[in-house]
Amino acid sequence: MSSHAQSTRFLESLALDDPRAATAQAAILGVPYDGAVTYRGGASGGPEGLRLASDSIESYCPKLDRDLADHRYVDLGDLDCAVPGPEAGVAGATPGERLVRSLRQQLDALPDLPLVAIGGDHLVAHPFLERALERHPNLQIIHIDAHMDLRAEWEGEPYNHATVLGRIRDRMGPDQRIHQWGIRSGERVEYRLAAEDPRVELLAPTRAAMLERVAALLAGPEVPPIYLTIDVDGIDPADIPGTGTPEPDGLQFGDVEAVLGALARGRRRSEGSEGSEAPAVVGADLVELAPALDPTGRSNVAAARLVRSLLLALM
Repeated sequence: MSSHAQSTRFLESLALDDPRAATAQAAILGVPYDGAVTYRGGASGGPEGLRLASDSIESYCPKLDRDLADHRYVDLGDLDCAVPGPEAGVAGATPGERLVRSLRQQLDALPDLPLVAIGGDHLVAHPFLERALERHPNLQIIHIDAHMDLRAEWEGEPYNHATVLGRIRDRMGPDQRIHQWGIRSGERVEYRLAAEDPRVELLAPTRAAMLERVAALLAGPEVPPIYLTIDVDGIDPADIPGTGTPEPDGLQFGDVEAVLGALARGRRRSEGSEGSEAPAVVGADLVELAPALDPTGRSNVAAARLVRSLLLALM
């Protein structure tokens, strides 16, 4: 993005001692791991693919009439995604659990900024979602995906990209919700679980349904904090073929971008500062982009457009 004052790309790593990190309003953080995939790999290349594709994306978003160049944000690089062994001193009974605990330790050691995490398979969203749940008793999670990801386990592993929302559901309080959009695949038991748990809402896969839910969340004097977790396979593979578990008949890219735009306009009462406002969106992740599975490169560019909207939503 040649129009961005900070760098050619709008995603470019900075050292933690870079002065821009101390004054930033938001940050990007890569999590290049795909050891939890159940079909095709390649999502570990997602962060670098997004960074490269950001060369083609303008900093100005005409749909929002907002420009990233008017804000201060940084790319903090990548977390270490090596899976700790049982002897490493990281809590966890399984490799997946030890991974998410290791990622959480690294996350908590970084500057405390609103983050867009870029993956990586969907398991890497766990520490970001977990921390948001701990900080916001009324957190609302918008989950865009082709799959419910509510399974109890996958081949004996409870921490997997197919179980990540199941583990997050285990941690949710009574006032926290998951709003699922784009879902078109899952086990029968997952659909039954969603129907029986009032904290899980399965929305119709239409722009109108999601915009109606966003409008309801943003209405009234007490707008709740919102976290967005986006698996790119929620979008139709005609738009984003570069993903490990594609499902036909997905959401249209323009519909997803419209929903992110509506969320980016949302504001809530700032915590700890009377009378001031903060963005309604408190965090986000975009996962399951597998650049090597799309030689055209259009998946990377589409994902970079979504990350631009997510960054603007945080600031």
